[in-house]
This record gives sequence, C-alpha cells and structure tokens, in this order.
Amino acid sequence: MGNILGILGTGVSGLFAAQAQIDVAGNNITNVNTEGYSRQRVSLVTSSSQVTQYGVFGRGVTIENIVQIYDSVLANTIRNETSDLAYYTTTQDALTNIEIYFNELEDGSGLGEAMSEYFAAWSDLANTATDQSDEALIKKQTVVEKADLLAEKIRASYTAMEQVKQQSNKNVKDYVGEINTISQNISYLNSQIAMVEATGQMANDLRDKREILLNDLSELTNVSVVERTSGQIAVYVGGNALVDEGAYYQLRTAQTSGSDNDFSIFWGTPSSVDKLGVDVTESFSSGKIGGELTIRDSVVQSYMDSLNDLAATLIVKTNELHSVGQGSDKLTQITSSSGVKNASYPLSDPAGALPSAVTAGVMRITIYDSDGKVVDNLDIEIDPKVDTMNSIISKISYADGNPNGGIIQASLSQNNTIKIYSESGYSFSFAEDTSGFLTASGTYGFFSGENASNIGVSSLIKENISYLATSKSGAVGDNQNAKAIADLKGSKVFSQNVTLDEYYALFVGKIATDKSTADTYATTKLHLVTEYSKKLESIKGVSLDEEMAEIIRFQRAYEASARFINVVDEMIDKIVNGLGTGGR
Repeated sequence: MGNILGILGTGVSGLFAAQAQIDVAGNNITNVNTEGYSRQRVSLVTSSSQVTQYGVFGRGVTIENIVQIYDSVLANTIRNETSDLAYYTTTQDALTNIEIYFNELEDGSGLGEAMSEYFAAWSDLANTATDQSDEALIKKQTVVEKADLLAEKIRASYTAMEQVKQQSNKNVKDYVGEINTISQNISYLNSQIAMVEATGQMANDLRDKREILLNDLSELTNVSVVERTSGQIAVYVGGNALVDEGAYYQLRTAQTSGSDNDFSIFWGTPSSVDKLGVDVTESFSSGKIGGELTIRDSVVQSYMDSLNDLAATLIVKTNELHSVGQGSDKLTQITSSSGVKNASYPLSDPAGALPSAVTAGVMRITIYDSDGKVVDNLDIEIDPKVDTMNSIISKISYADGNPNGGIIQASLSQNNTIKIYSESGYSFSFAEDTSGFLTASGTYGFFSGENASNIGVSSLIKENISYLATSKSGAVGDNQNAKAIADLKGSKVFSQNVTLDEYYALFVGKIATDKSTADTYATTKLHLVTEYSKKLESIKGVSLDEEMAEIIRFQRAYEASARFINVVDEMIDKIVNGLGTGGR
C-alpha cells in the first residue's frame, strides 16, 4: 500500500480538481451573454499510480487542460450556410429596390403607362381629319410631350439600374477592405494561439475571438478553413489563401480596361499591395461579395440590356417609318444624330459602322420647288460593303448629274455625322429607304439616341412641330404615317415574336420572378442557419441550470476531498501523537 503522505496527496489532488471545476463553471456563468463564447470544462486524468509489493495504488487526479465544448464540423456547416444566406439576402435586398422602382400598381405613373400613353397619342393624331387644323397641332404637341415623357422614363429607369450597379460596385470595394482587416486579425490571433498552445495549454479565449472573425468573414464570402497541428488555421477563398498560419494575403480592387469601370478583385501578399496580382473575382461566388457581383455583373446588367433592347427597338421601328414620312413643312436642311468613327471606312466595317445595320438598298430623296411641286426624285444606291459616309455624301451631292453639285447637297458635319441641305427655293423629303441608312444615321428620325441611356425626341421636331411626319404622301389630311406608327403598339417587333408592350411586361415579370426566387432561397437558408445555430448553441452555449447543477456536484466533490484530507490528517495525528508514548 502507499505511504500515508501519498494518501494525503491523493486527497489534495481531488481538492484542487474540484476547485478548478468550480472556477471554470463560474467563468462559464459570467460569460453566459458573451458573444462567441464556448463553454469550457476541466479535462481530468488519473494521476500516475504507485506500484507497491501489495499492488498498484492510485494517486488521485491530475488537471490535464481546460477544453472547449465545441463542434468544428457543425461550425463549418454554419459558415457555409451563412455565406449562402448573405448571398441571397444581398440579391434579395437589391431586387426588392428594383421591383419597387418598376412596380406600376401604385399610381400608374411608370414606364409601361408612359408607353401606352405615347401610342395612344399617335393613334389620336392619326384619327384627326386634317393635318393643318388647330386640333391637329394640339395633338401633334401631345405626341411630342408623351414621347418626351416616355424617353425620360426609359432614361430614368436605365439610370436607376446604373445606380444599383454602381452601389454594388462600391460595396464590393468596401467589403474587400473588410476582408483584408479580418484576415490580418486572424493571422495575428493565429500567432498568439500558437504561442500559448506550444506550452501544452489550450488558448480557448483566443480561439473564440478567432471564431467570431471567421463568422464575420463567412458573411462576406465563401471560405474554407483548415486547422494545423499547431492550432493555427489557413483560410482559403477558392484556391487562394487569405490566411496561412501567421501570414495573410492582401486583396485589392482595381478597375480594368474594358470592365465598364467595374472593380475586379486581385490577390497578393502584403508586399505586393501596389501590384494588381492575380484576378480572383470569379472565386467570390457566395457571401455579400458574391451577391453584389451577381447583381452587378449578371442581374442588373441583364435588366440594362433589356431596357436597351426596348429603347433601341422603339427608336429604330419608329424612325424607320418617320424618316420616310412627311410633315406639313418640307425639309431644307437636316443633320443626322449619329455619326461614324471614320468616314473613310465602309459602313460594314466597325470603324465606319452606324449604330444599327445598313443593308444594300436605295434611298430616295424627293425634291420640291417653292410651290411644293415635285421637281425630281434622286435614288441613292447604298452598299454597306463598299460605301463609306464620304461616298454617300458624294452620291447625294452629285445625284442629278451636275458636276458642280446639284440642288441637294450633303457634307460631313460634327462627329462625322451627315448634313443634307437644299439650294434656296427648294425643299426635300425622303420618299423611301430600303437600305436603312436614314434610320441607322438618325436622319429625320422622330427619336434621337441609340439606346436607353440617351433616347430622346428629335430636337428638330421639338423646335418645329410642323416637321412631325404624320403623312405618307404629303397630301392634306393624309395621316397614314401617324397610323403606321400608332400600329407599332400591336406589332410583333422583337425576335421573341412579341410587341413592345409584351416585351416590357416580360421584363417586369422577370424582375418579379428573380425577386421571388431570391426570397425563397433566402428564407430556406435562414431556416437552415437558424436550426444549425440552435444545435451548435446547445453544444457550446452556456446553460445556467446545467452550470449550477455542476457547481453543486463539484462542491460535493470538494467537500468529500476535504473530508478525506481530514481523515488522513487524523491518521497522521494518531501516528505522530497517539503512538509516540508507546516506547516510554
């Protein structure tokens, strides 16, 4: 059997163990409301036994360590789901704002209503008996006003989408800054944890702080975490390390050429902060950054493309009809609204191209004298593979065979646009254009601009309403051109075989569908994060009832050890004092 002092040591070890357990339980209780705190327990092991001739005797208990109660696998699952939740919440928030903007059920003042009123104004004008009455002038002015309002709505919608995109772009830059700060802090905690745990102790509080940072990081982007044997971790986005033990790697945002001023994300070491490094933008597929990138590069961009298609189709289809129609006043000069980069390149070449396609065909210019009688018709043949802006100007100027230039002249104007004008006492109109040159160049079009960002009503028509081409023949009372433009409302003008109204309805419906999908995913992910978090909290969280019960248990153990020591003390006293007189 062991010696009596060894027995005393056994009791003392139990006393110390119970005291440590009460201490840790008390620390748990005081941190019940501390964010990220994981409850702790004292890890106990049997002390080294004493071997005697009578057998092996235990020598109490040893405090091995203070350990966290934690489930790293579940925590990693929560981080992944948190990244997904942040992604869908980010897209959900942006889509909510977009849907509100395009929601026309509030007061009927949206883009769709403006388009209906625009075509209604053309229809009303087409039903007017004469093109020169006061009533017709009022209705012409209404057409221009409704068109101006529609163009304003389209531009405003496009600008609103640009603002959403710009905000997402700004958020990406801000979030990258947050990631850099978090990465640096994690690398610092890694070093501190390694120092503590190299002594054989657990750096529980430092681990809790690091876990909070990892949770914050997972809201920003999708991360994977690998723990080393030293207690340090490596954190990756895609295949690129943000943190590797005590080192961290900087991210940087920069605008690259051809990116439409959008930020891309680059990866590198702190020493390479002034260099772009590796483009890792596509690695950010989740979290807030992933959501902002999706909104910026995919969702909103597709909406902007749809608005551009809507505006471009409205411009082209209206201008195709308007450019070959006639107003109550004939033209004496007109300048196109669109030019080319280089007037010496063929129209089929990108350098010489106009905003919309030009095909091989004929443009007819009808010339009138001062009495309004037809003097001549000039047929200008156009082949985009051969003709340049300069050659078309030359063809118009010499179309009547006069080597010094004819009644109708053309010249190159500002921004390589074309200016067409007549000699004094003459006027002209465009009778037909099978080449599409007039529409492509914006010559005598009703709308100016090329897309949703710059659509507007022609300044020529706004300044003189008499140039509004309501007539096809020029005869008094002929409103066939106005009727043709009004009929565009019901024409299948898109490749999807839908009308302008139907295309816009599909566009708004797509926004609603995208919003509904984001809502569904966000709700699902929120449920998963909530349930997983509850489960993890039940493992790592502090329960006051449980801790109080444990304290009572540890108190009883402490009392028992103290009583055991008291018994051993009495035994020692008996030996020292009780047996000390036996030999006298």
